[in-house]
Amino acid sequence: MNGELSELEHLLDAAELLRAIQARRPAIAQFHNKEALFADRRMAAFRGRYNGAAVVLTLFHGEGHVDRTRRRKREFDRLETALADGRFRIAPLVAAWPGEGITMTAEVTGRGLDAEIAAAEPAGRDALVGEAGEWLATVLAGAHRQAVFGGRHWVRNAARQLARVGGAEDRALARTLGTRLEALLPTVTGTTVTQALIHGDFRPCNLVRSSEALCGIGMAGAQWMPVARDLARFLVDLHLTHPRPGGRRAFGIDAGDLDALSAPLALLERRERARLLPFFIGVELADSFAQGAQEPGRSEALCAAVAHFLDGNGLPLL
Repeated sequence: MNGELSELEHLLDAAELLRAIQARRPAIAQFHNKEALFADRRMAAFRGRYNGAAVVLTLFHGEGHVDRTRRRKREFDRLETALADGRFRIAPLVAAWPGEGITMTAEVTGRGLDAEIAAAEPAGRDALVGEAGEWLATVLAGAHRQAVFGGRHWVRNAARQLARVGGAEDRALARTLGTRLEALLPTVTGTTVTQALIHGDFRPCNLVRSSEALCGIGMAGAQWMPVARDLARFLVDLHLTHPRPGGRRAFGIDAGDLDALSAPLALLERRERARLLPFFIGVELADSFAQGAQEPGRSEALCAAVAHFLDGNGLPLL
């Protein structure tokens, strides 16, 4: 409940800030807000209309908001040029006011990939999940690098989130998960990691099939992050929202989904898939567990996934 109240407070603050900006900027005042989509202490997103077209407005605020908006605009410009009219695209940028921390992107109409996956037979599911991997590989192709992985930040952040878990049984599971991540840290620290300019919310629901292409939506500012983390986020989210019936499990999630999604990612080295991907699946499970689940079925799936990860299935493959 505290998290919900906090997000509501952020939404109200962001809506007030947007109204103040619109009062002094006639061009931005042409945006008619219909729905608040998301807000935290650094950014907010709103759905509405601008010059008669459906758009999503992203508002960056707080420290460094101008630079973050400029980086986002540059990344949109780069990707729109690189992707052009191919089968993998992003929601096009409509307008940007970096000085105000605002960008607008067109709202893409079509069917979400999550809905397609939910309705698919096993072979069709593999093809769809593989297509998501192709989309990610295409988007990351022009901006990736090698670095040395630390990992302490991820374990510390997971421990901080898991400390908020309530309920005796859940707290015990949270402590065990945090301990497992701490134990995995020496196996990944110092290894080579592939980083890319990642937008941080690679999930099935953020891929939409329009009449012409598979488009990524909900893209926030790009940061240099491990590619394995994006894969883990997609896989955990997919398993919790649309689990594969009777599928074989690996690290708490579906092994078939893991294979299909990672196959197109040639830039991800084998040792990263063997060590860093399981580590980040654990990190994403910790994040989901700390946030809790709104639906009973999802909550049960989450606890089962965490238990499977801990039952000797969260260890890296050597």
